[in-house]
This record gives sequence, structure tokens and C-alpha cells, in this order.
Amino acid sequence: MRSINVKEYLKLSLIYTAVAAVPPVIQVLIQPVIEGNSRLNAIDFAQIGMAEMVTSLAFTISLFAMGNAISRFFYDVNDDKKGYNGLVSSVFSSILLRGLFLLLLAFVFRNYIGSLFTQERLRDFSTYGFAAIITGINRSINISAATLYRNEKRVRAFIIVNLATALVRTGFQLIGLFYFDMSFLGYVYGSAVGSSFVSAGVLIYSYRQSGFRYDRSMVASMNRFAWPLFQYGLLAWGLTFADKYFLERFPSDLGIYFTAVNFAMGMQIIMQGLQGATQPEIFRFMKAGINKRGDDIKSMSNMLMAQSQAIVALMILPVMLYLTFFYETDVRYASAFIALIFIRYLPRTQYVIFSFVVYYEKKTKFFFYLNLVTLSVNVMLNFLLIPHLLIYGAVISIMVSDILQVMGAYYYAQRIAPIRWNLWKLMYSPLICVIAVVLLELVKEYFDLNLYITAVASVMVLLSSLVVLYRREIVNLIRRI
Repeated sequence: MRSINVKEYLKLSLIYTAVAAVPPVIQVLIQPVIEGNSRLNAIDFAQIGMAEMVTSLAFTISLFAMGNAISRFFYDVNDDKKGYNGLVSSVFSSILLRGLFLLLLAFVFRNYIGSLFTQERLRDFSTYGFAAIITGINRSINISAATLYRNEKRVRAFIIVNLATALVRTGFQLIGLFYFDMSFLGYVYGSAVGSSFVSAGVLIYSYRQSGFRYDRSMVASMNRFAWPLFQYGLLAWGLTFADKYFLERFPSDLGIYFTAVNFAMGMQIIMQGLQGATQPEIFRFMKAGINKRGDDIKSMSNMLMAQSQAIVALMILPVMLYLTFFYETDVRYASAFIALIFIRYLPRTQYVIFSFVVYYEKKTKFFFYLNLVTLSVNVMLNFLLIPHLLIYGAVISIMVSDILQVMGAYYYAQRIAPIRWNLWKLMYSPLICVIAVVLLELVKEYFDLNLYITAVASVMVLLSSLVVLYRREIVNLIRRI
């Protein structure tokens, strides 16, 4: 039986990660251009963050977990051209139908939605809400296409979609800001127009290849699979934006926090690139038999965890320096929170790894119950902590939620398909690193230390952990080089 092709895996993971990183990297690179004393400030970024909350909800609803559905059902139809065409066309048609319904719903309830905010510009939902929703619909189309190409290993198509999304969207954001309105409105309108061009290209290409179809039986089957994941997606959306909503009453703090989280979203997309390279391979191993290919599954999972930790460690200091030297307004204070916010992607990667088994076995109802508990804890902590600790309250809430998710996913995955993981590599060491970084942040606050002292210490903890756990693999790699 063929073992893991490490060279091919590393090549694909590098390509997917690098390409997936382009959109967030470009978004980060343009921020110093649009931020400044005569341009956008922390409050503007806070309003962009709230518009992104609307966009993300529209994305979650219109997508309806079709990215995960494509990843799983692709293997049922990849040898059947008719079934494959029905899958592709049905997914995009269902996204468009849900998007249209969402726009109509938003129009009816636009005044009520605006009343949920305290900032005056956000209360006028009609001025930005529909553009934010259109951006979310476009995002679901483009993400679904990228997921499909990734599973097909159509690397060129994957690159084109991601690069087009990055360049066209960013170009129109700049046009919206400098030629329409230097406020969050110009940014939101630019995002909507730019993403619409890319999604229109994706739809034209896809329908020309697969025809215009709507396979009711296939959609019904995918919806049964996706329904628990959609519920999970709504809860995950709540987990992502609950802290920002509670911070909305403190616009400047929200702008600083949103800037730090925006860099973290770039980190998240990089991680998704790594996970995108790993998921198809792990699903193939699971299709061959979890017991037969258990060692391969564990090996790839360990590589994913190690890569994630290395990326977190290597990104902390450059991002902090970038914020310190290239930003003018209060937004630059986001550098103080980068280590804390980036470190959460270690438990996020653990959660993804343990969830692979649950996805493959189609036990997706579990995610609803897990995230319902997690969201309840998160909202309660945000409500109690944010008025007193502001940004630190938001960070504490999300870290507790992430660790609860990891524990729940691990124990449930072991119940349905036990795998003898290397828990030091996959569970204990990453969580010890998280605790160490949190303790260093407490030391920084208590002794009023320079933020770079504890940041360097955090990086050393992360890298030292990798050297200790993967010294044999590192030595072998060096010998090959």
C-alpha cells in the first residue's frame, strides 16, 4: 500500500498556503495606505468590523456549509461525470437562491437590524447592509469554487480564483475609499463591487462546464449532511463576533481589537490553506480504512500541527513590528495583543484535526451541541468581562471557548473512531504553549514590561517546543537538504 508522499504533500501545502495567504496579506499591506490622521482611524476600523460581521453572517447563511459538502460528496461522484456536473451546478444554484432570499429578508427588517447597534452610522443599516450581504454571497461562491478545485487538485484554477479575489477586491476597495468616500462605506461598497466581478466569472465558467442543473435528490442529500454544519456555522459566527458586538459600545477599543483580529484572520486563512492540503489526503486514508491507514493519518496530523505552530511563532514579531512602524493612529496599539490572539490558532488546529473523523463519519449533529455549549459560555464571559477588562476580556472569553471545543471534539472523535494519537505532539505540548504565552502576558502587565520582551519569549517557547518534539524529523530534513 502506498505510503504518504511527503514531498507532494509539502509541495501542495506550500502552494495552497501561499496562495490562500495572498488575499489577507494584500488586505494588510493596504491598511497603512488607508489608515492615518487624515484617513481612516480606529473608529472607522470598528465600523468596518461591524460591517464584516454582517458579511460573515450572509456568507454563513448563503454558503450553508456547501464547502464541507463539496469536500465530502466529491468523492461519491468524482468518477461519474453526470453526477459531478449535478453536484457543481446544484451547489452554486442553491447559494444564489439563498442569497436572494437573504437580501429580501434584510430589506424587510432593515430598520430593526440597525437598531441593534449604538453607533449612529451603524444604525442606518440601509447605507451599508445590502453591500455587506452581497460581499458575503460572493465570498460563498468563491470559497466553494476554491474548495472544489482544491479537492480536484486543479492547482492552477485554485490559484486564479484566490489571486483574482485578492487583487480585484482590493483594487475596488481603494477606488471606493479614494474616489467615493473615505470612510467604512467606501470600503464596504468597494468590497461588494470587486467580489461581484470575481464571483460572476466563477459562475459563468462553472455553468458553461457543468450546465445549469438543480438535482433535487442530490441537494436534499447534501442538505441533510450540511444542516448540522450550518447550525455549527451559525454558532461559530456567534463565537467569532460576540466579543466584537459587546465591544461595539467602545469604538476605539473595538477598532484596535478588530485590527489585531484582522491580522489574525490572515493567519486563519493561511491555516485554512494548510488544512486544505491535509483534508483531502486524510479523507482518502479514511476511505481506505482508518485502522489500516491510522499511522498515515497520525503522521499527517502531526505535520499539520507542527506547521501551524511554526507559522504562529514566525509571524508574531513581524506583525508587531509592522503595526508599530507603519500605523499612525491608535490602531498601532493592536501590536500589544498579537501574541495572545495568534496563539489561539494552536487549539483551533487541534479542533480541526480531531474534527476530521467526525466529518468523515458524517456525525455532524455533534457540532451543533458542542458549539451551543461553547457559545453560551463565550457570551456569558463576554458579558461579564468586557465592561471591566475590555480587549483582555474578549481574549479570555475566546480562549476558554477554543479549549472547550478541542476537548469536546477529541472525546467525541475517540468514541466513534478511536485513534492512538501522539498526544504530546497533538494535545499536551500545544496547550502548554498557550498557557505559557498567557502567563508571559500577565507578567508583562504586572511588571509593565516592554511588549517585545514577552513577545520574544513567547516565540522562543513555541520554537523550543517544536525542536524538542520533532528533533528527529528536523535532523532528517537537514540531512536531506
